[in-house]
Amino acid sequence: MYMIFNEADQSVISTGVNFNEFVSSFPAGLSNILLLASGYTGQDFHSGLRMDFVRKERLEEFYREDVYKYGDFCWIDFGSMPALDQLEPQEKAELLYLGHYHQPLNTPFFDKLSNRFVYLAHDDGWYNKIYYRDIQDYTIMLQHIFPAKWHARKRKVKTLGLDAAEQLTSLASKGVLVEWNRTIKTRNSLEIPLNIIGEILNLDDLYNNLEKLKAKAEAEYRLVYKDKHWTVNSVK
Repeated sequence: MYMIFNEADQSVISTGVNFNEFVSSFPAGLSNILLLASGYTGQDFHSGLRMDFVRKERLEEFYREDVYKYGDFCWIDFGSMPALDQLEPQEKAELLYLGHYHQPLNTPFFDKLSNRFVYLAHDDGWYNKIYYRDIQDYTIMLQHIFPAKWHARKRKVKTLGLDAAEQLTSLASKGVLVEWNRTIKTRNSLEIPLNIIGEILNLDDLYNNLEKLKAKAEAEYRLVYKDKHWTVNSVK
């Protein structure tokens, strides 16, 4: 798992975090979703935008979709149905551009849609780029994603505290590699290695040169779970 946080545009590029893990990180859930690029054909289609969307009440069904098979999977959340009808031609063009080129023409945030996120993925979980209107949402995601991955391994742990999650946000700004396969496990603790390897935008390069990047890591940390509490500790 790798994450690089760009503070300037409040985006995070990652590999190793998928759609279901992302949405499960927000207890209050998401609002409606406008699909900018996907292979999904659901019950709702906006003729003015010529795009599919998913109403909030149908999201649970949508979450069962295998979005990885779509290849490109891009969406933006929005607050209310009438907002879709209020978009001007320029705003529609920007949404089309966003879904096609996987980058914003201007801003990724649309006042009429009140979107919190822009989610741009190719082979979901392999390459994901997410824009956060409020970077605190990224911190919240980090609080939940690490416990969720251990729950999947049938080991329950507590949610990260805010201090640990904020430290991880800071490390992600330098490019952090999370080495799950090197986790040190005891009956009462976990230690997950974190390597600061810098900004890697080509994820093929990341995997093809993983050992070299780790050997040249700027710093190494451990995300430690002990006594039902998470801490981030420096190793070198």
